[in-house]
Amino acid sequence: MSNQLDSYEKGAREILAQVGKTINIGVPLGLGKPIGLLNALFRLACDDSSIKLTIITGLTLARPRLKNELEKRFIEPILDRLLGDCEDPLYEKYRESQTLPENINVIEFFLSPGKFIHNGYVQQNYVSSSYTSVARDVADLSVNVLAQQVSPSPTNPRLYSLSCNTDLFHELERWLKKSAEKGNKIAMVAEVNGNLPFMYGLAAEVEEKVFTQVIDTKRYRSLFALPRDELSTQDHLIGLYTSALIKDNGCLQIGIGKLSNALAAALIFRQRGNKLYRELLQELQVREKFGTLVSDLGSDGLFDKGLYASTEMFSDEYIQLYKAGILKKRVYEHIGLQRLLNANLIGEKITPDMIDILIGREIIHSRLTALDVEFLKTFGIFKPEIQFQNESLILPSGETLAADLSSAVSKQAILKSCLGDRLKSGKVIHAGFFFGSVDLYSSLNQLAPEERQLFEMTSVARTNSLILAPQLLRLQRQEARLVNSSLMLTLAGDVISDVIKDYQEISGVGGQHDFVSMASQLRDGRSLINCRSTRINKGKVESNIVWDYPNSTIPRYLRDLVVTEYGIADCRGKTDSQVIKAILNIADSRFQERLLLKAKKAGKISPDYQIPKVFKNNYPEAIEKVLEKVRQQGYCQPYPFGSDLSQEEQTLSRALLNLKNASRLQLVAMSIASVFFFKSDRGFDGFLRRMKLKPVKNFRDYFYKKLLKYVLRRYVFA
Repeated sequence: MSNQLDSYEKGAREILAQVGKTINIGVPLGLGKPIGLLNALFRLACDDSSIKLTIITGLTLARPRLKNELEKRFIEPILDRLLGDCEDPLYEKYRESQTLPENINVIEFFLSPGKFIHNGYVQQNYVSSSYTSVARDVADLSVNVLAQQVSPSPTNPRLYSLSCNTDLFHELERWLKKSAEKGNKIAMVAEVNGNLPFMYGLAAEVEEKVFTQVIDTKRYRSLFALPRDELSTQDHLIGLYTSALIKDNGCLQIGIGKLSNALAAALIFRQRGNKLYRELLQELQVREKFGTLVSDLGSDGLFDKGLYASTEMFSDEYIQLYKAGILKKRVYEHIGLQRLLNANLIGEKITPDMIDILIGREIIHSRLTALDVEFLKTFGIFKPEIQFQNESLILPSGETLAADLSSAVSKQAILKSCLGDRLKSGKVIHAGFFFGSVDLYSSLNQLAPEERQLFEMTSVARTNSLILAPQLLRLQRQEARLVNSSLMLTLAGDVISDVIKDYQEISGVGGQHDFVSMASQLRDGRSLINCRSTRINKGKVESNIVWDYPNSTIPRYLRDLVVTEYGIADCRGKTDSQVIKAILNIADSRFQERLLLKAKKAGKISPDYQIPKVFKNNYPEAIEKVLEKVRQQGYCQPYPFGSDLSQEEQTLSRALLNLKNASRLQLVAMSIASVFFFKSDRGFDGFLRRMKLKPVKNFRDYFYKKLLKYVLRRYVFA
């Protein structure tokens, strides 16, 4: 039995007594971290230098440290609304300032994107690992404590759900048990949080006895939530091109972030405004520019059968697709049943001839066995109350039927009394962990248990690979489209997603390599890499498509489909020159000729080759005009799924983004120009009050007020 504790401090001291003063604690990424316990252990280690504490994890979530005064005034009220009393891990501010005590170490396999560039401590303590290898790599770091935040069962006080993080727990649990058998001291700790949605499934639900300690303070903190980002024209067009490569009745995987948000919005646009959607693709000259790519690999039609999702990351986008009736295809944990569904030999509705098909395919026997009946009940083919005993079926009324389908009389009676209505136990998504907005968490909590069971949390070994059940997973993942984002691309098709020059880690490999590799193993699967063609760096536009780069996340031998805001490049099975031509066609025209010249100098493309005229108008102004018509009809909006910001805050965010993206010289120019900006406060009152710049209290406020008014007028209201 596990020890029940009512405080984090008691839990920390008990772990110390149980495993000793060297604690290597493995905790999940994202929401699964037991922050109360971690902070209690951190305080103990700070007070006692003889304690050696190593925290091994990924994606630490914490409030950002805001240095810019305008940024603080804007972001802090939003964080207060979104995060409530969510607790930050104490170790994070010490990592950020690189002042962790010598007896405390933090190792991560996935970082908050872009947060730790040039942070020597974090960069030196990063483990580069694909997600399917993380459990092995964490175990190799001599973990002796496994701890996780869990959700209490609403009906069973001895049952918990791993909820948002089933991905690593079971693999590390097995490793720790083997370690204990060798005489090593271990602990497995649950930290209860009633705000976590209780998720169902074999991997998600665990009994209390699994844990050595269960800490339940009965005071549950808010979950860390992300605000929804504003989508640009660039984002929306990438989403639109990608959406046309998704087939109905297929399998979808997408990540998190603006480009994933844009893809979900485009898929919903395709479903709800199909005529306008197809007109937009025609205006974008998709078929003229990219031949039969859409008709061969995707579609512009409706999702009649819908999509199934297999993903490590369950984000807001999937809930939006579910609500829109797109994420509705169910898959089943049975090879024979799934094969019949794929071949359209049976459907979701239970019919008498389904029994004959199951017998013909030797999935069940004519003379039903106990296993046959269990199978039929599990998948809803038989009613759940049917019992099997002594080669007979027992009805709720007590009537007994011979379990013999070879007898016409018995078969007729069974078909009349035992059949269910529709298949059950199907899943619309298998996911390793979830993380997103307040709306995602509340949407999951509001689902009835039977509906929530459509969303099954499982291991990343299942979502990111075919290892666990190759035959079944291939059947479930037909027409898979595995979509990920990147920072940059080379003309040869290398993908740069996690690291920049000098091996400065931006985030982590995560599951990207897993998914790209898996797509190459699926007969009809494809991987899609989304990449914005350009970025703004210190006020200067730079190309994200480059000739070469010292590091890559996905090597060019795994190159497949690439999508930018200017279109689609099919790189799989193509020669180097074909790939270079295809990627040049979707590069920004301000950089095309320079890139072409490098390819020619390297002898990778013919000296007389010219980029076709139809691809020479890849400019932001050109694509901006394309979306005007659909925006008027409610599609391709800045916040397609709503915003956590007020209208004033949305406007302010655009103004502050202009300041953030400006170079030093541009900032100086803005500051000088604002001094001579003498417009009255009329029209700016709401913005100034929101930023606490009215009334003005000092000269700094006066300067910020003038600067903000100038930027709003010059860059937002212009």
